[in-house]
Amino acid sequence: MLKWLCLFLLSLSTSVLAVDPATQRFGHTVYLQPYSKLRQAAELGDAEAQYDLAYLYYKAGTDPAITGVTQSDALAAQWYRRAAEQGHTRAQYNMAVLHLHGDGVDRDPVEAYAWLLQASASGHETSAELIKELNGILNPKQIEAARKRAGELAGKQ
Repeated sequence: MLKWLCLFLLSLSTSVLAVDPATQRFGHTVYLQPYSKLRQAAELGDAEAQYDLAYLYYKAGTDPAITGVTQSDALAAQWYRRAAEQGHTRAQYNMAVLHLHGDGVDRDPVEAYAWLLQASASGHETSAELIKELNGILNPKQIEAARKRAGELAGKQ
């Protein structure tokens, strides 16, 4: 009897969660909520939901597990920024990458460096590695501007 009760409770909890199939993101398996629930949580300020929603917009069309969402770098940047401004480390890193490539935002290595400084301060190792690379590319004036901008970004958190 206990076995059946456990199975019933397990099936109930999984139907309430209603997760979609896993998608791969930077080597991590992520279970995404259905779009409507994810959007609602993101709009309520949930940084992880904002990050996941940004991922959907950024990867739609290239990730077969993502359906029903149209790819948009601009919307991805909008939601990554909202999560990043709340201190979401991976969103901060992604904002840097978007600024390096000009995907959905202006191409701006100084702004990218500033976001990398934010992510690196939270222990994001890839950000620290990318900062080292940019140190060899940016001039001292650009690096100083990025440090100042990083201070402004830190004040928003």
